[in-house]
Amino acid sequence: MGWFKNKIRNWLSSDDYDDRCTTAISSSKRLREVGQISSHGMNFTVYSANGGYVLEYNVYDPKKDENEYTLHIIDSNTDLGTGISHIITYEMLRR
Repeated sequence: MGWFKNKIRNWLSSDDYDDRCTTAISSSKRLREVGQISSHGMNFTVYSANGGYVLEYNVYDPKKDENEYTLHIIDSNTDLGTGISHIITYEMLRR
């Protein structure tokens, strides 16, 4: 079993392994930096409740420099996807 530990230790301390780790870390940082969009979109969270769902809608208002929160209820008789699409449409028309 000692030979296996030595093999792993040698592999981890090799320059090739260090180069691959450094490349992976730098590319993930680059993706995070490039992948972020600098605009404020809509955010919503769906909570399960008795008899349906509660949808919390959150949007940033740059004019007031504050977040606006709105709660919507989707009852159990309504399809969840249909309910969410109606809420998004309503909120987009309200703006």
